[in-house]
Amino acid sequence: PSIPTPTTFLGARLLTPSLSLNFLSTVTIMEQLIPIINKLQDVTAVVESSPLDLPQIAVVGEQSSGKSSVLESIVGRDFLPRGSGIVTRRPLALQLINKRAVGGGVKEWGEFLHLPGKKFENFDDIRRHIQEDTDRLGGSNKGISNVPINLKIYSPNVLNLTLIDLPGLTKVPVGDQPKDIASQIRTMVLSYITKPNTIILAISPANADIANSDGLRIAREVDPHGKRTIGVLTKLDLMDKGTDCFEVLMGKVYQLKFGFIGVVNRSQHEIVTKLQMEKAKENESAFFAAHAKYKAIKARCGTPHLAATLSKILMNHIRNTLPTLRQRVSSLLQSARDELEALGDPRLGVSKGALLLHIINSFVLAFVNTIDGRLTTESATDELYGGARINYIFNDMYTRHVEEIDANGGLTDEEIQVIMANATGPKASLFIPEESFEQLARRQIKILLDPSLRCVDLVYDELQRIVNCIEINELKRFDALREKVVDEVNALLRDCREPTKKMVKSLIDIELAYINTNHPDFIGGGDAIAKILKRRAANAVEKGYGDGSGRRSSGAESIPGEFHQQYQSEVNMMKREAERDKAISDKREKKKQQQQKQNTPSDGKPAASFWNIFGKKSPPPPSSSSSPSPQSSQSRPSKSPSVAPPKMAAVPSVMSVRKKSERSENEDFQTELIETLLTSYFAIVRKNVTDRVPKSIMHFLVNKSRNEIQNRLVEGLYKPDLFDKLLMEGGDVAIQREQHQQTVKICATAQKILNEIIDTKL
Repeated sequence: PSIPTPTTFLGARLLTPSLSLNFLSTVTIMEQLIPIINKLQDVTAVVESSPLDLPQIAVVGEQSSGKSSVLESIVGRDFLPRGSGIVTRRPLALQLINKRAVGGGVKEWGEFLHLPGKKFENFDDIRRHIQEDTDRLGGSNKGISNVPINLKIYSPNVLNLTLIDLPGLTKVPVGDQPKDIASQIRTMVLSYITKPNTIILAISPANADIANSDGLRIAREVDPHGKRTIGVLTKLDLMDKGTDCFEVLMGKVYQLKFGFIGVVNRSQHEIVTKLQMEKAKENESAFFAAHAKYKAIKARCGTPHLAATLSKILMNHIRNTLPTLRQRVSSLLQSARDELEALGDPRLGVSKGALLLHIINSFVLAFVNTIDGRLTTESATDELYGGARINYIFNDMYTRHVEEIDANGGLTDEEIQVIMANATGPKASLFIPEESFEQLARRQIKILLDPSLRCVDLVYDELQRIVNCIEINELKRFDALREKVVDEVNALLRDCREPTKKMVKSLIDIELAYINTNHPDFIGGGDAIAKILKRRAANAVEKGYGDGSGRRSSGAESIPGEFHQQYQSEVNMMKREAERDKAISDKREKKKQQQQKQNTPSDGKPAASFWNIFGKKSPPPPSSSSSPSPQSSQSRPSKSPSVAPPKMAAVPSVMSVRKKSERSENEDFQTELIETLLTSYFAIVRKNVTDRVPKSIMHFLVNKSRNEIQNRLVEGLYKPDLFDKLLMEGGDVAIQREQHQQTVKICATAQKILNEIIDTKL
């Protein structure tokens, strides 16, 4: 577009020479932006998926909404395929370049990126080639293809502009189209408009309800606030008489940041009769000028205004995204170079032996650092990794599980009684046999073996996980080497696991070998008895039992006679404490009642007796004990005639202990006593095991594998006859290297193109 003169740009105010120079420089810079983005688009078009999110305008809309007519009106020429159903079946990257003919040459022509140097001066040939190239990839059955067609149109009648024409949205397949054609088109459209740097040009027919516009609906999905969407209303001249879209064009019905622009395209009859674009634009201007409502906004409607607005929006959008784009290109370039360096030179510039040792050292360093917590990966901030997971196994899994094991778990009173009875032999025991306690203690200690061995397996699995998760760039090249490295390390871990399990079993065997009842933390028999008596006494006092005499009272039924005096002492002591607490409480209550009585007049009732003061009744008179009368002895029945004594029963094949209701007081007390002793001793063993098992695993498995991994890898891999096999690149390494080389080339070229823009504040 021509640069406005100073008087037309600022009205009556004239530009000073310095201001005029700055203005011309700014306009020149702005005009460079779109051609530079076009260059970037050409550079990235050689790859199927562009690594750069370039600023662009994507045209979306349903079928027959007038997309093709809008694009042809902007270009001013007929060049797009037409017909029924889906016509646009591949993305069309359309670059409009304002260029005047030099020396009386051809004024307008088109060029395809895949046919460099070939000019299409006849726009019918452009249409034909688009159709042929579409059929070549998309087939002749109206199928679609994601590969874009890049077309440049040079003309003095266009503004610098870049548009991506996408296939029209459809709902049902027709003819030989695939059944999921609607889903395919939708996925393709979303792949373009989802990118934040894409401006969405949503085409909607004015003679349909704006609420049903497919173009606006899909744009709203990715741009819910309408900040990067431009609305275009077509077919304004085909609306029913008496209706209009004035409210929509004014932004009162559907809000978009860039608003709506109304256009009038050529009718089907005018297209068939090949009405000239100049005449069509005159008819469009006349329509808006003559309309009762549209004439007030005619300057904001029409194809020329749409083209100028799109060019301005695109230039400003490019200007705003340039800093981010430069940063993105620089980041991609550095990343691709790092990946390319990691893949290495296929010619192996260093000796194979030196390269193999370098890879082994890198792997060993990564293994050790992962265990020690010296991590450099981003995943270290998302979850526990490496040595932290081993610590979690020790403390949050193994120790917690062992702490939750019941010291008397799996033991019943009957089993305890049987073991004690078997330990005493034919003699009755006055106290619990030591052999029975040791036998029960060993039985419970053996429970700790399974979780301890399970802890070894968990740490072993975690070390294997570390080995499999280590990512060394050099190893990515050689699949055979990586497989061999993993095999050697896993073999080392297996060799370390067996001695570790043997050591853990030895720790349990050590605890089983000697039951140390002289341990300072062991409760002992006397303390255990005192603990039981104190617990029972507390229960008796709480339930209100105990008659103050030396006789056995409720709560002491299962206490052997030799402990009655000690038990009664505990009861009396607790009763005294309870009475003392109650006396203090009663005293406070009495004082409170007296204070209330002073504030209340006397009611004349008789005074309370001594016993009523404490809330008790008078003690009943003692009753005389009855003695047996002579009549009672005389009334005894006479003896029956003597009979032979019954025979003794046969010995049962399986003997069992008496039921709980039939046990003696000594047996019940012994059962509770041995359970108390087991609980105390099991706590000692549990403390020892939870401390020594993790230490043994760290020494025999973790530290040993960490210290021996380098020697093991060198011994197993550093063999000259294996160099060629181990250092053979995998099949996909060459493909990855080629992709990274292509990315480096694209980003380096893009960086060079971006540097062409003068770094001036626009």
